[in-house]
Parts: sequence; structure tokens; C-alpha cells
Amino acid sequence: MSETAAMGEAERVHRVSEEIGLAIDHAACDPGAWEAVMAEIGRLLPGIWPVLQVVDAAAGTGLPLVHWGWDPADVQAYEAHYGAVNPWISVILTTPAMVAMHSEERMPASSLRHTEFYADWLSRLGGMKASSGIKLIDADGRLAVLNLQHDLGRAARDQGRLAAIMERIAPRMRRAIETNRACFPTHAALGPGETLLARVADPAFVVTRDLRLVEASRAGHALLADGETARVGVLDRLEIRDRRLAAATAREVTLACGGVATGNGETGAGPAGAEGWSVTAIGLRQDLRGVVGMARLLVPDHLALVVLRPVAGDGRRETDRLAELGLSPAETRLALLMDGSRSLVQAAGSLGIRHETARSQLRQVFAKLGVSRQSELAVFILRLKDRA
Repeated sequence: MSETAAMGEAERVHRVSEEIGLAIDHAACDPGAWEAVMAEIGRLLPGIWPVLQVVDAAAGTGLPLVHWGWDPADVQAYEAHYGAVNPWISVILTTPAMVAMHSEERMPASSLRHTEFYADWLSRLGGMKASSGIKLIDADGRLAVLNLQHDLGRAARDQGRLAAIMERIAPRMRRAIETNRACFPTHAALGPGETLLARVADPAFVVTRDLRLVEASRAGHALLADGETARVGVLDRLEIRDRRLAAATAREVTLACGGVATGNGETGAGPAGAEGWSVTAIGLRQDLRGVVGMARLLVPDHLALVVLRPVAGDGRRETDRLAELGLSPAETRLALLMDGSRSLVQAAGSLGIRHETARSQLRQVFAKLGVSRQSELAVFILRLKDRA
């Protein structure tokens, strides 16, 4: 491929990923909008039948199969029986999260011809016998998988492009699913007239890019009233007392509002911020403001929904484990940020170091951890954080 063609392909992947990403941001604030995400994937990738499944065994909740392009009868048959005998399930469960998969590389359709799954279900899909997919979450009884069903020709022709798009949108999808979990613990969608902030159980805040408070959930107001963890300061800015949690919150809000975060390199543990708390931030566009319950014309363009969740564990365990594996403090800080939620450029910005310095440190991290790609490092870091 020529350099010009490569640049054109990269631009196409970026454009498609960003358009899908806007739909994903909407689904973060309304689980019912995942159908629109699937429709957007189908629109931007003709010949693709997307499907998303999210299961939370511990909570007994999750999205049903959300799909686009499929015959409802085929989906019903899959849910009723053929999903349980799907030979690709073992491949999905043994593949690391955030790594693109292609069925023809891992388990070709030709190898399944004598199975019930192929003969009675897959072969009847009108030639859509191959798939590409990515596992978004696989921890603590929770599983989230995006699958793109397509024909065999597409598997050979476009797997590189599909892999690039999936690996771009996967961190955004995972963050949106985590926001769904924080804000919608018992129901799949908002009730009539119900706003997101009225639903969310954890402390949640709508803030501007510079952390001016616009609105808070009931638990958020309680946290502010207590004053031990957070308060409203000068110019109505949200002030968080713990320095590491404050830095993590500011960084996540900046990223959610489309900026490049900067920092002094002391934040260390990425989004976790501080012992006892994790922070998630999702950007709110104008058309999402009504979901939260705000007047659309009376607030700035760039807003973020910030959710603080109490968590168990101690981030120092992650730092200690990486130190045991030979990483320096600077390499550890960078590695913990590379969990799939940001690019290397964004990680460098949040640490206040040059991109070239981050690239050099990343090469050392790869060598010491025995990984060769950022997606593999993201899997390593996510599993490390799960264990911590």
C-alpha cells in the first residue's frame, strides 16, 4: 500500500470510528440507545450485521442481544438454543479483552460444517458465515462482546480495517457500558420523565471543562454536604480534597470534553485516582442534556458527567506488582495509564512528558512485561487492576 493510500485508509478508519463514537456517547446516558449504535455501525460499514451482548452474572442484569440487520427469527433462535452450542464461545472466552478477533483466523466456517450450529443456523444466514469481534469486558462474572457478522469475502478483504475500527471504539464502548452500570443498576432504560441524575445511585456531577458544578445527583449532593471528600469552592468549582483523586477527576473531565489532559506526573494510578474511589467521565453533547435534566441553552458547550464510585482495594498493589516486574516509577506511571481508555499521546499529556519520552518508556515497558502491542498491554493492566 502506498503512503498516500495508507494515509487515506487511516483517515477513513478515524472518521468512521468517531462517528460511531458519538452514538456510543449517547448510549452511555441511555441504554436504550445501544440500538442506535448498532444501526450506525451498519450504516457506516455496509454489509455488516453488528450485535452487542452485555451480561452481568453477579447482578443478574444486562442488555439482551442488541443488533442491526438481523432477521428477528434468527436472533430468537440463537437466544433460545444455538447460542449455547456456538463453537466460537470458547474462542471468545480464551481471547484477551480489547483484542480484535476474526473467525476465519481462529475457527474457520469450513471447520464447522458438521456441527448442529452450522447446519441448522449459521448456514441459513444468507452467506453471512464469518464474523469479526472484540471482547470489551471479561471480569468478575461480567462479559461484554461486540460481534460484526459478515460474508467470507469481507473476512479476507477488510479484516485489517475492521480490527482497527473495533480497537478504536472498544475503549469508548467499555466506558459507556461502565457508565450504564453505575447509572442504571436495575432497569434497562429511563422511565417517562425520569432523568439520569435522579436514577444514579453513586455520587455524580455534571461539570464544565474547568470543573464548575452545573448539577449533582442526590448522592452527589450528600457527598458535597458532608465535605470530607468534596465540596463546592470558589466560582462554584467542584473541589476534591484528595490530591490524586482531584488530579484523576480533572484529567478524565478534560478527556471527556475532547481535550488533551496535562499533569505533573504525580497522579500515578490513572482513573482510579485514590484509595476507595474510581472516577468515570463521559462527555455530554447538547442533545444529551435533556436526559440529565438541564436547560439546554443555559449551559456551556462542553460538559461532562462525572461518576465517583466507591471501590475496594489499594492502587499501591498495582504499583508494587509492576515494581516487582522491574518497571521504574516513571514506567509504572505510564503503564497504569495504558489501560485502553486513552492513547499514548493523551497519556503523555496527562503525565506532563513529551510524546517521544513516552514512546521510549513504552518500549521499556513492553520489554519488561513481555508484550508487543498496546492492546496486549491494556489487557495486562486491566487484569492487574481487577486483581488489585
